[in-house]
Amino acid sequence: GFFSYTPLLISYAEIHYHLKYLYPKYYRKEPEIITDIPIRTVKNRKLTIPLLIIIKDANLFPTLVNSINIRIKGNSKKITHDFPINKNIKDKYFSQIIDVDVCELEADQFLSIKVKLDVEICGKPKIVINDNFPDIKTKQYKTFYAKKALPFPERWFAGEPHYHSNHTSDQVEFGADVKSTKELAKAMGLSWLFVTDHSYDLDDSLASCTKNDADLPIWKQMLKDVQESDSNEFRIISGEEVSIGNCNGENVHMLAINHNTFIEGHGDSAEKWFKNKPQHFLTEIKKLHTEQNLFIAAHPIEKIPFMQKLTLRRGNWIEEDYNNSGIKFLQIINNADIDNVTSSVRAWKKLLIKGRKYYLVAGNDAHGNFNIMRQIKSPFWKLFSTDKQIFGNFFTAFKYKENQPVAGLKNGEVVVSNGPFLSFNLKAGDDLFPIGSMCNYRTANLIYESGTSAEFGEINNITIFIGDYNSKDEIEISNPENNILIQLPDKGYIRMSLKTENSGVVFTNPVWIQ
Repeated sequence: GFFSYTPLLISYAEIHYHLKYLYPKYYRKEPEIITDIPIRTVKNRKLTIPLLIIIKDANLFPTLVNSINIRIKGNSKKITHDFPINKNIKDKYFSQIIDVDVCELEADQFLSIKVKLDVEICGKPKIVINDNFPDIKTKQYKTFYAKKALPFPERWFAGEPHYHSNHTSDQVEFGADVKSTKELAKAMGLSWLFVTDHSYDLDDSLASCTKNDADLPIWKQMLKDVQESDSNEFRIISGEEVSIGNCNGENVHMLAINHNTFIEGHGDSAEKWFKNKPQHFLTEIKKLHTEQNLFIAAHPIEKIPFMQKLTLRRGNWIEEDYNNSGIKFLQIINNADIDNVTSSVRAWKKLLIKGRKYYLVAGNDAHGNFNIMRQIKSPFWKLFSTDKQIFGNFFTAFKYKENQPVAGLKNGEVVVSNGPFLSFNLKAGDDLFPIGSMCNYRTANLIYESGTSAEFGEINNITIFIGDYNSKDEIEISNPENNILIQLPDKGYIRMSLKTENSGVVFTNPVWIQ
């Protein structure tokens, strides 16, 4: 139905879906042809920049890719590469990574990249620049070619907790395959990834995204893809973005990570007109927590468009929902726009100051989208592009003895960042209290460590926030000296933030004081 266009469209967009007699303005008798590159490539992980090519639905529109031309511009040098491809593609989903050699360019600079594909679609020749989405003004890709890895010390592991693969695929959106995503994520300097496809896509039949299959072939395929790509050096954990009922009976989203059974949820799938009641409720989650799994509130405070409230019964999480479900991890940061991040952290702070013990998690909800997000702006009418929800742009990092994302996050020593690093301990006597722990002293020394990189520039601000439950307020101390002795509240918490000159930011989770 028409309302299938109302979900939060944040993905590679479909351009040939239409209703019986109604064709979108951007309709084309073509497969979706997309190129993508990561926003950062770390030189010591890769001497090349991975270029991802995706062609979707070539089973409907056979496509011959003759060649690909790539132009890369640095500060003082331009290079061009030509790749003869000569491939006939007739698959429903095709992807390939081309490793683009950039070793003649200096590291630690932004590169502009333009990709030109020479193709024939159903026998007709066409030149595609970056993608074949009509309406979208072609922007050059921008990527930072970094000399060194992200400035995180040993035993810190940074990753993306909210990501949609090609198993999120319906009338309006799709993501990229798990294997390609792993390659791009590794090149960016990340160490782990949760694959969290929509519950209402994972229950579809292979033949149609509006029909369900009780045998769950798509869920099973997603688990298989994750298992094949997971490795010790780069962990990929399967998950699900479940549509589930809040205490007002509205549909909200929850990430169920490493949970061994499928949780049904299609209340806001728009698969059937006006059938939008939740199948399950957050109150049922409390009894499902195990040591192996992890439940996270997905974008719990995101502003919901009026049409989605009306047609899909979508709502927000409220405090009662966190208590009812026993969920302590809130993915409040859902895109890298700094204003959005600031207001998200403010909302989390309001919960903390009331004495609630919730951990801040940051993700991007990217459906593919490694450099530019292309999406439907007005159903049937307009597409547009933005850089707000890009894979790994704002990430979550934990410190742990090994790269085990579920155990590492649950351990609580967690920070969120778009690149730079900050962490701290409170030291009282011989005792050290890391982030996520409970400290029971009246005074303690604050010991912090920080780091930045060429991409983010110098650190220009570090702040301590001392939250006091009695006064219901936070005191801020700007640019404290390391090892400073601080008075601790009777009950409260200490948290920190860091900013750099080129818009780098880090927020730590608290050390709680009792």
